[in-house]
Amino acid sequence: MSKIKILHIITRFDKGGSAKSVYNLVLGLDKERFDLTLISGPDNILYQDNIQLFMQSGIRYICIPELVRNINIIKDIKAFFKLYSFIKKERFDIVHTHTSKAGILGRWAARLARIKIIVHTPHGHIFYGYFNWLLSRIFIYLERVTAGITDAIIPLTEIEKQEYILYKIAKPAKFFPIFSGIDLNNFRLKKYDPLQVKKELNIPSGYLVIGTVTRLEPVKGNKYFIISLKKVIKAVSNLKVLIVGEGSQRKHLESLLKRYHLDNYVVFLGFRDDIDKIISSLDLFILSSLNEGMGMCLLEAQAKGVPVVATRVGGIPSVVKDGLTGRLVPAKDPQAMAEAIIYLLSDDLKRKAMAKEALNWIDERFSILTMIEKHTELYNMFLRERYAV
Repeated sequence: MSKIKILHIITRFDKGGSAKSVYNLVLGLDKERFDLTLISGPDNILYQDNIQLFMQSGIRYICIPELVRNINIIKDIKAFFKLYSFIKKERFDIVHTHTSKAGILGRWAARLARIKIIVHTPHGHIFYGYFNWLLSRIFIYLERVTAGITDAIIPLTEIEKQEYILYKIAKPAKFFPIFSGIDLNNFRLKKYDPLQVKKELNIPSGYLVIGTVTRLEPVKGNKYFIISLKKVIKAVSNLKVLIVGEGSQRKHLESLLKRYHLDNYVVFLGFRDDIDKIISSLDLFILSSLNEGMGMCLLEAQAKGVPVVATRVGGIPSVVKDGLTGRLVPAKDPQAMAEAIIYLLSDDLKRKAMAKEALNWIDERFSILTMIEKHTELYNMFLRERYAV
């Protein structure tokens, strides 16, 4: 019996949670049964060793230079026809798109090429927090129309599914929630001495450390985190703040820190390949997003036994147990964020209890293996329906 041909398409293969999820999925799917191809747009942090690993694993990788995140009519049209031509030529059994731009272009290209099974994972949505009212309404309309040619939509959480239903994107039967998985064994088996990690980062002995792993983009709400630090520093002066990640707002955030005289407390670490090591040094993990599909970094923090303070948006309440593994606060509310951070930094026993609860909470439901198994079950269901496989 020939292998099932599956094409995965994602707009950017960067260091974000959606790219991590796709990376883990395509590497983990059964290569004896599935013939896998991955397409993405260009990205300067798609490391060559990742491509090499795909090739060694029997996964074909193709870059389409015109597949870019920002709206660009000329490039979008070129990307669409390149996708259509390739999909039609290769005759895939399943086309699985990821993220918004690739989701729109890829699903319509697959439809035009008469692909029988079209699956889409949004990895969150862009219905609010990204664009102005008019653009947001246009994207909602596009998602509604495109959902009509989609066989399955995979939200990351039940909450995300309910938001899609609220915005009338599709009927409930079309949604199949699947958590993005993390490598639990890797996070649990790798042990780091927090004191040693702090020393390597030049953090003085006795200092408390809080931090975040994020894109430095407006939708991540990092400016509200920085504003909250004005109050936090007054209450907890022996504090260092680590910010891991890059983005278009870095200079703006740095200027904000100088304006509030906080720049001596905050360290920008840029992109890091040792996220688990950095998280091990934290007493508290912060996520200030305005919109979030799930927040894979929250899983990683809790898997390391680090309690969190995060905004109550998107799928975050599905992965953080408010009051037990962390505290949830409203988005765009630096006052509430500051109070939650101060509360936990001021109570060692509470923080330790949350750390213990977090370790127990992040179990096999959030593992890569479970994510792969659930995707395989979904593929099999549609293969039986369409191909009697």
